[in-house]
Amino acid sequence: MKKFLIGLGILAVLLGGAALQAGLSRQVVSYDFHARLRPDAKTVEGRETLTWLNDSSSPAAELWFHLYLNAFKNNRSTFMRARGDSAAVRPAEDWGQIVIKSLRTADGTDLLPALEYVRPDDGNPDDQTVARVPLPAPVPPGGRIGLEIEFVSKLPRVIARSGFVGDFFLVGQWFPKLGVFQNGAWNCHQYHAHSEFFADFGVFKAELTVPEIFVVGATGERTGTRTNSDGTKTYTYYQEDVHDFAWTACPAFREFREKFVLDSPKVETEMILLVHQAHLGQKDRYARALRQGLEFYSRSYGPYPYKMITLVDPAPGASAAGGMEYPTFFTSLTTSYMPRGIRMPEMVTIHEFGHNYWYGMVGSNEFEEAWLDEGINTYSEIKAMDHYYGADRSMIDFAGLRIGEVPYQRLAVIGSGRFDPIVKNAWDYIGGSSYSLNVYAKAGLMLLTLEKWLGEDVMDKVMRTYFETWKFRHPTTRDFVRVAEDVSGRDLGWFFDQVLASPDKLDYAVIDLQAKEVAPFGGISDEVQGPDAKAALPADGRKTSAAPKTYKSEVVVARLGEWIFPQEVLVTFENENNVREYWDGRDRWKRFVYYKNVKVRSAEVDPGRTMVLDVNYLNNSRVLEPRKPVVAKFAAGLMKWFQGLLSVIAI
Repeated sequence: MKKFLIGLGILAVLLGGAALQAGLSRQVVSYDFHARLRPDAKTVEGRETLTWLNDSSSPAAELWFHLYLNAFKNNRSTFMRARGDSAAVRPAEDWGQIVIKSLRTADGTDLLPALEYVRPDDGNPDDQTVARVPLPAPVPPGGRIGLEIEFVSKLPRVIARSGFVGDFFLVGQWFPKLGVFQNGAWNCHQYHAHSEFFADFGVFKAELTVPEIFVVGATGERTGTRTNSDGTKTYTYYQEDVHDFAWTACPAFREFREKFVLDSPKVETEMILLVHQAHLGQKDRYARALRQGLEFYSRSYGPYPYKMITLVDPAPGASAAGGMEYPTFFTSLTTSYMPRGIRMPEMVTIHEFGHNYWYGMVGSNEFEEAWLDEGINTYSEIKAMDHYYGADRSMIDFAGLRIGEVPYQRLAVIGSGRFDPIVKNAWDYIGGSSYSLNVYAKAGLMLLTLEKWLGEDVMDKVMRTYFETWKFRHPTTRDFVRVAEDVSGRDLGWFFDQVLASPDKLDYAVIDLQAKEVAPFGGISDEVQGPDAKAALPADGRKTSAAPKTYKSEVVVARLGEWIFPQEVLVTFENENNVREYWDGRDRWKRFVYYKNVKVRSAEVDPGRTMVLDVNYLNNSRVLEPRKPVVAKFAAGLMKWFQGLLSVIAI
């Protein structure tokens, strides 16, 4: 009988799982919102019906919630301390918070008195961005619990990812949101200045009520509108297989809609652009970049599956709300005047749209392994921008200055410190610049280096396979490495162990290049001297006045960084003949010696620029020239580069 009951229990879980699979994801959560924006008070009054499935093998005796807006409650929160705002003085309306008014189970049990704030990451007693709620009884594996929550969210003046400026509102991270229950515990980190988000997939419904003059956009499909007698309007949205819900409202938005259709792979979706009236001149650029993003990501990784995608253009003065992603919904960034050759709107649009893949559908943990989102998306953005705008000018093509995405990203890596590896908890980096360097630029260039190592066709298959395997799931770094090894058929541990886990650098250089005339044999064997030198001598081996000169050329290459990579060295002689040498790169240096009737002219390590992560391309090659011309040439090149950099900064 016991076995029979156990069998029924297992069958129930399996059937429940099968039902959940009707969507694209394991629909672990269901949120149903009723929210009203109060523009004058800068608040959202909300009611939330939440259902959670314990999709694990362990019982859950409590629930953990993210209360993200409490990061802006005062200057003592973990978020504000990390920003260095501990001494900030702001008007009362500039702060934000979530106040939970009521928290009950579906059967009416009051849970609010038992709610307590917890600080799992740093123990900061003033941080209230995570709360735990003990339950009357544990939720068993495969079981569900329903909650009714009433809350008021006070939106801050835009600081990061959410808030208001004037009558523009970006309502993100605005509701009590469950963490992720994994391995018998809640993965529910505090809100840190440099971390983003992690949540379960599910179904989101929302009724959003705003003053009638406001234009609204949100995650998901708009399923209805109604005009109310009190001068407000209610918009209804619905979306399955996402893990968050955000929305925006502003009377100065102008809404544009455009169908996007792709035959291969099959994609049909609606582009919704909410462009602030101050930026209407940028609308066509936004639309073109969004079409490019949809096309590139769909063809490179897999078809975009949702019925819509909404682009939001933040109001002037709300740049801190720009460049932020939510499922099926993202913000871009521009200014009233933006020269066409400065491709910031295009880059931000493609990047933020791309997060619908590497955050929206592939739901990695941005708190703990941010590179799986930001780094992969930076790599994808580089590929897309170079494809549509040209590798030598994909970022800037203005007033004679041309800069591609790869050099632009490499600027962050050149001269960077060796403080942190790519894989690390977001809040454990030494600072925001180290976080950005590693999870964006360094991780993106790491994947470009891997692509050049494996070949573009193999890397394309790696990325498609990773997306198809892990969409609507929660992969880890280990899962990405496993896919890369399985697809390529190679052991890549030597690569990933260095670039993901070590804070060191990749830097190979030609450190010495010289040539001098020597006697034809000079005590060196024929074999070492080589056929060129031997052929230059008469049959009796004696040097004559007619015999060609013989030169001993030396090339010394060195490993200046800690990372070890196999290297190719291209050696060119005065007669234009080339020699390609291969070195495993393990020792600190390697010398190549040649005896020929011509001198060496130049040497270059990694001539194909496979090692995109190399921190210094300037030392990769040397040319045998008199010292002064070399210095002059180097100085002129450095000045040109520096002037270009100043131009970028000035822009």
